[in-house]
Amino acid sequence: MAQHAVERDIWIAAPRERVWQAITDPVQMEQWFSPGTAWQMPALEVGGKLFTRDPQTGAELYTQIIQHVDPPQHFAIQTLPDASGAYQVTAYALRAEGQGTRLTVTYTAHGDSAPADWENLSQQHAVGFGMMLENVKAHVEGNTLPYPQGF
Repeated sequence: MAQHAVERDIWIAAPRERVWQAITDPVQMEQWFSPGTAWQMPALEVGGKLFTRDPQTGAELYTQIIQHVDPPQHFAIQTLPDASGAYQVTAYALRAEGQGTRLTVTYTAHGDSAPADWENLSQQHAVGFGMMLENVKAHVEGNTLPYPQGF
């Protein structure tokens, strides 16, 4: 099974603990990740879930399984595998840097996709993760979100 990764980072003028809260608290995630979409995380522990609910059926949507929790340094979540066994891992690394935090997001796709498909997808993800990082930075620093609709 092939692996493809996209990595983006941003510096945030806040301590790691504050950035950690923003990326692991479902109430805060709703504010910067997908305004208006409530997220649930019953337990912040390996094997726990992060998901939203279908408003009509109540079913879990966009379910992620927590792979790694090391506050306030590292948080990783994984999608459920699709029919082909492909899945994605999104890892957040927080490193103290100067008077703030360097937040690095690494998105790794595991699966057998054609190289041309991956090239197009990786460009889309690089842009999307850049938007996400700008939103989390604005949220943590108390500024207006550059992408208030989410991404």
